[in-house]
Amino acid sequence: MPVMRSKQKSPRRRFFGRMNNIFMEIQPETTCPSCGSAIPAIAYFCSNCGKPLRDKPPATTLSRQIVVYLISLFLPPFGFWYAWKYLKRADHESRKIGIIAVILTMISMLVSIWAFEGFINSVSQSLDLINNFNL
Repeated sequence: MPVMRSKQKSPRRRFFGRMNNIFMEIQPETTCPSCGSAIPAIAYFCSNCGKPLRDKPPATTLSRQIVVYLISLFLPPFGFWYAWKYLKRADHESRKIGIIAVILTMISMLVSIWAFEGFINSVSQSLDLINNFNL
């Protein structure tokens, strides 16, 4: 004889079902400008048509920070692009990453200018020695 199961939900399912209902009530909705369907206000893409609604925030993981900092150090002008991307965000962590990227980019640019100036002076001195030797 088959065992009859009750149609009651487990306490766990009831709890998460209630939490989902509460979350859906609290979450404000807006409409997609492209297709007009109702979507959560925090959505990055429309779930109906797939059109992007806003930019995704930049990642603040440790690995992403290392990439941003290395680019700021070794490719100085590109560090400003990453810094701008992170400084536009409102959260504290993204702003901190942006400020550090600006500082590292500026330090790297100053070191690059100093090294280039030293190279130019060295070439200039070598050319002066050759010119003086030929006279």
